[in-house]
Amino acid sequence: MGYVNVIYDGHVQDVGDVGPFKNGELCGTTGKSKRLEAVKIWLETDLDLGIEYEGQIQDIGWDATKKAGELCGTQGQGKRLESIRIRLTGGDADKYDIYYGVHAENYGNMNWAMNGESTGTEGMSLRLEGIKIIIAPKGIVMSPDTVQKFIKAEPKPAAPTPVAPADPTGNLSGKIICINPGHGGSDPGACGDLRESDMNLTVALRLGQLLAERGASVVYTRTTDDHVYLSDRPIIANNAGADIFVSIHHNGSNDSNASGTCVICYPGSDAGIRLATLCLNGLYSRLGLQQRGLIQRDDSDVTYTDMPAVITEASFASSPADCALFQNGGAELEALGLLDGIIAYYG
Repeated sequence: MGYVNVIYDGHVQDVGDVGPFKNGELCGTTGKSKRLEAVKIWLETDLDLGIEYEGQIQDIGWDATKKAGELCGTQGQGKRLESIRIRLTGGDADKYDIYYGVHAENYGNMNWAMNGESTGTEGMSLRLEGIKIIIAPKGIVMSPDTVQKFIKAEPKPAAPTPVAPADPTGNLSGKIICINPGHGGSDPGACGDLRESDMNLTVALRLGQLLAERGASVVYTRTTDDHVYLSDRPIIANNAGADIFVSIHHNGSNDSNASGTCVICYPGSDAGIRLATLCLNGLYSRLGLQQRGLIQRDDSDVTYTDMPAVITEASFASSPADCALFQNGGAELEALGLLDGIIAYYG
């Protein structure tokens, strides 16, 4: 077997030309909010291999196919690259895979795409900030991250189907309940048709309203799309003297068909297991999704709190079907299911 190296350079906002980079090195930036405006990609190899690539450019769309070192994107026009796809050509192309992962505005590191797949965003006016490219022999699989490899804006969904509000039963007077909407700000969590961080906040605010109506004092770790350090969230609950801690999340998978509901608690915590079981039953009853069960796991949210704590994963942000349900009454049903569980816990 011969050798092959993938070489690439870029043009970055306020920086100019960067590179060249090689075999998985980062071209561009992360955490600096600077757009990647152009890339050039070529190979060093003694094999029968070539390379082709296209980019989606702000206000232009998908550019024409480029080959072996040709500029993909723009320079000096202030236009961002938003998506890219890359593929190998030549007689030895069937022996290798080309992987490429991007760092995108609001989403961070996205899953590895390969062999001509699109990666990045389309129709969302979000910039690519960095890219890594690797060539590997067939049979080597790059580990996925937690978000999708490609996100495309879709038409707005139909108006949500109304869900009947819960009767104001259950007396939670004197109870302090801390609600933690997971992720937020620069950390969107799992992403599909919806961003997990937005889903979490929607349910958290509605659940808090329902709890307050029943006499509970509600403490939130965040109420807007802000970043809160993971280590600070249990501290907020502990400092508030909360009686229980409910951390709201939504799951993610590289398989868009993955769906279902689970709840996490600290291993061996009798109170935590009871709270988790009751919340799980409430979510099962209200949402009717696949039952993924109770998980006992050492996790920051349930490990460092001084009170019974649960992490809820009511559905999958990466599932189009789960997201459609969420947008059409599912968010309300999720909040009601958690309310059912909490009222049962204090019943």
